[in-house]
Amino acid sequence: MREARRTVKKSIFGLALIIAVGAAGPASAADWPMFLATPTHAPLVERGPALPLSLKWKFDTQKPVYSSPVVYKGKVFAGSYDKSIYAFDTSGKLLWSFATEGPIFSTPAVVNDVVYFGSKDSNVYALNADTGKLLWKFKTNGEIISSPVVAEGNVYVAGMDIYLYALKATDGSRVWRKKLTDYEKYSGIYAAPVYSDGNIYAAGKNGNVYSVVASSGGMNWSKPTRSAIYASPVLSDGVLYVSSYDRILYAMNVKTGKFIWRKNLDNEMVYSTPVVTKDLIYIAFKNGQIRSYNKKDGSDASSYKVPGEINSTPAVTGDGYMFVGCMDSGIYAINLKTGSVAWKYSTGGAIHSSPAIADDVLYIGSEDGSVYAFAPAGK
Repeated sequence: MREARRTVKKSIFGLALIIAVGAAGPASAADWPMFLATPTHAPLVERGPALPLSLKWKFDTQKPVYSSPVVYKGKVFAGSYDKSIYAFDTSGKLLWSFATEGPIFSTPAVVNDVVYFGSKDSNVYALNADTGKLLWKFKTNGEIISSPVVAEGNVYVAGMDIYLYALKATDGSRVWRKKLTDYEKYSGIYAAPVYSDGNIYAAGKNGNVYSVVASSGGMNWSKPTRSAIYASPVLSDGVLYVSSYDRILYAMNVKTGKFIWRKNLDNEMVYSTPVVTKDLIYIAFKNGQIRSYNKKDGSDASSYKVPGEINSTPAVTGDGYMFVGCMDSGIYAINLKTGSVAWKYSTGGAIHSSPAIADDVLYIGSEDGSVYAFAPAGK
């Protein structure tokens, strides 16, 4: 393990992370209720669980868990490729499960005691968070791989049919749908949309980034990159950050779509969503390298390395650690001040799922079919 080339400044943490976590919406501060924690995609916590961590519990589903766990009011939710979504209490006890007709890749969003998620059976589902009872489902014309975001009383989700949908959260009726210009074949929407200040931001496999009015579906702007976009956009301080398959990180003015700066990523592939703090942007690369860039202009800051390829998005803590899952089956905690691996645990399969941290517990899914929970010793 090589050390970071430059020291990570302590100022990236603290208040900025508190603000970012506060943007999560109606859930309590101990929750992580949706993909990457908040509607703007800020997988940040003020303090991480004390290391080393021990396995608190794991639950075996029948197929790989690509969906990222979420936490809401003392319950943990995760989907599985066995076509079911599961709810646990924080001790790992199964509370309920609900079967769909297709594998679940989508990460659920839990708002006002309702669990919203998509399935590869082309449906968007709403379930009672306490009982798992079906409240409604909405049929689209394509598989739902993207994760939903809930805001303004609506569920916003994108499908492989190239439509962005707004569904009424209470009954699933369609408020509007917007066809996003894209290739008719070999295309679709993988990235989860972002919500902020009355607008939805989405990105397609065609490489376009879109800004849409949340209430009506009207187009604000559309801007092309030069290749497919798989990673979800991130919004921070009026700037939208998007990494494209053209190996470029884009910083875009959120109001106009105009490029503020572009950073060449040295021909390295990225599936992971950027993680943006007060001063830095972290990107985990498929080759196992993690780099940070200065938020102001995209200039190089630091570099880290883990042994396995990375497809999941890391979680960053205000006390200076990053947690990330890798394709070598390992979950790693990296000390961002020294660049060293501070903790590691090997699951039985590659990890695509992104970690969630709530109430000093780390949750993650694995291709071995299990949902894992890790906590400091004695917790």
